[in-house]
Amino acid sequence: MKWLREKTGTLFSKTLFGMLAISLTVLVVTAGGLFVWFRTEMVRGYYELTGAVMGNTDAVFSRNLSDARELLMEWYASADGVSLRLDSDTDALDHMSFINRVQETLRGSSWLQSVCFINRERQMALNMGSNVSYPENLERILVDKITQEDSRNEPFAWKVKSYQSDQEMIPLLTMPMAEAPVGNENFAGMTVVNIDLAQLNKGLFSDEQEEQFRIYIFNADGMVVGSSSREELGEDWSGKEWVRRVLDGEGQFEMKEDGKRWEILAASMQYQGFWIAAQSDYVTQIMNINSIFYIITAVLLLAAGVIILLMVLVSRRIFQPFHQVVGSLKQSEIAEKMDPEKDEVAFLEHFYQGVSSQMQLMNDKKEKDFIVKNMLLGTQGREVGLLLRQKGILFEGKPYYMAVVFLESEDREDSLSMQEYDMLRNMVSGVFVTALEQNGRCTGFEAGLRRLLFLISGKEEQTQELLETLQRAESSARRLSPVRLYMMVSEGFQDDGSGCVRSFRRMNEYLKTRQLLGCTEAAVLPQADERISEDGTERIVECLKKRDKPGYLEAVDALLSACGMMPYEAFAAQLELLVRQIARAGKIVRYAEGYKQKNTGPVREHIAALSGREELVLWLESLYDEAALSISKVAGHSTAALMEEAVDYIRNNYDDSSLSVNLLADRLNISAAYFGKLFTEFTGTKMLDYVLKVRMEKARELLLSEPDCDIARIAELVGYNNSTYFTTAFKKYYGVTPSRFREYHVTERLREGEEGEENGS
Repeated sequence: MKWLREKTGTLFSKTLFGMLAISLTVLVVTAGGLFVWFRTEMVRGYYELTGAVMGNTDAVFSRNLSDARELLMEWYASADGVSLRLDSDTDALDHMSFINRVQETLRGSSWLQSVCFINRERQMALNMGSNVSYPENLERILVDKITQEDSRNEPFAWKVKSYQSDQEMIPLLTMPMAEAPVGNENFAGMTVVNIDLAQLNKGLFSDEQEEQFRIYIFNADGMVVGSSSREELGEDWSGKEWVRRVLDGEGQFEMKEDGKRWEILAASMQYQGFWIAAQSDYVTQIMNINSIFYIITAVLLLAAGVIILLMVLVSRRIFQPFHQVVGSLKQSEIAEKMDPEKDEVAFLEHFYQGVSSQMQLMNDKKEKDFIVKNMLLGTQGREVGLLLRQKGILFEGKPYYMAVVFLESEDREDSLSMQEYDMLRNMVSGVFVTALEQNGRCTGFEAGLRRLLFLISGKEEQTQELLETLQRAESSARRLSPVRLYMMVSEGFQDDGSGCVRSFRRMNEYLKTRQLLGCTEAAVLPQADERISEDGTERIVECLKKRDKPGYLEAVDALLSACGMMPYEAFAAQLELLVRQIARAGKIVRYAEGYKQKNTGPVREHIAALSGREELVLWLESLYDEAALSISKVAGHSTAALMEEAVDYIRNNYDDSSLSVNLLADRLNISAAYFGKLFTEFTGTKMLDYVLKVRMEKARELLLSEPDCDIARIAELVGYNNSTYFTTAFKKYYGVTPSRFREYHVTERLREGEEGEENGS
């Protein structure tokens, strides 16, 4: 220590020694950290690489089996396949076209060994093999093997002696397809595809084998159907402990086997009923390095401990002069302006306070964004409540309230830009915060482009006061800008702040409904969702069946008014139910079919596209018109009957000056536009043109049959209150005025009479 004091006599040497000590400690710790990180990355890289290899192998294997399965299904269901299965006396020559297609498919595959058809007599009807391999007596033993496995549609692996060598065994994966097992009395034949596993594995794995890394594929029975070494194919490994653990669903574990410790990674394959496993001692070898690393780390930590101890001793000597300087400053005039209880660090706090004020503004915005985000998601209620109390927005034991305001332009068709919405939102937020501050401490949040959230820390039972405040604020905002507002306030909460998180999403659902229905008055969030009586829906359907359109529209208005305090999802479901019932009553296929199939798409899409109450009512009115017409058809009143009724009414009431499209549409309980469309399609002319035609024909008859009747009286008899207007219409229709028309025809009659008398004489 004497030598150390001599070498660190100056402040420079003390600082230099301290920096060296700190640097050495950092290097030691960094080296250890890098080693741990590098080892971790190696293991992670191994897992990622192994997972990728397993995934690629899985994809190829599953695709091959899926292709084989599709071929099997195609051949099984084909007409030739059915004939081969069901007819015990089928002649293969009758199916040569089908056999050639199958043979062509077999020749095009490197791993399809054969295709077999077993008839309902449990005999081999047809066996078509490829050049992939040559099993011995496959026709004789295949039926017995399938019977033994009691398999209907599940593939199984087994080995068959090769025809070419008694020592060679061919591993096969047999994929049967049948409606019932072979041993079942309902057995109706079977189609079988045999896959040569040795050839299949050539396409899955490379020729290079690694003893330290192996990949296996097993079926549900523990049979090896895939192996990177290609040596264990068709073997039963169900007795091995690690294989049983793989089949039990363990994804990663270690296992000691053959004197080594293996790392096993396993997963179920895309093709159901198969598992893939990777076996390697790579991770174990990495872990063996740990013993060396632990020794080195222990030495380094010991050295770091010594260095830290020396650094502590040196630091005391380094900062002693600084302490003396601070002590001297406390005796100066500066110390008189500072809190005497503060230590030396207090001198630095002045700078910190200046910087922290700016940081506080940034943190406030981030914290508000965090609060709004989690309120929208309905998550982290406790964290949000804790943050609200820490920021002084809420107080322990004091009730608080939540208000949400939706805003939109007065004219819904006048879409605003983002900048205009920002200005509008800031204006509305300022008005509401100023108004709500009268009821307690209020904090505003921007919860979206057109949504504002306010938290008010007030007193108990203040909900009614807040409602009145919201209405006053809404009036003030509307005076400043043409804006439409939808407002809702909650009952008082007395919890840790999580209540507002749970209620915020509910409040948004209620306001969404109120916005659609145009309910601008402020409302209180109900404790529980209201249920609407089915009487309103039944009344609407009843009015529809009676073709009482005024009653229908009145019932619709009453139902919508009753839905003003429903969450949007419940309201949409209520509205959807109403539309479905109207559709069923009126046989509106595009909606009624969806009801039977529980397909809510078209109705929900239409509801989601609605922009307001007026559009909603017009939609329901159009459904009434369509449904009412359909009901009329069912009751025997077809479109033709309706139009004949309209034509008869015109011919019998042409003298009614109030005769119009609206009058007839109301009489038939359909809309004026729809009536005009049907009348034009039925008569080939517009309704007003048809009325004009009838009136002109009747006027012509009266002019000729009633020569003493004046023009004004005839105009009144055919439905014209104004004789001048009648004269104009008559001249436009016949080309002459009523008076000239009458004179002309009277003259013609006199002339015809004189000519008749001359001919008689």
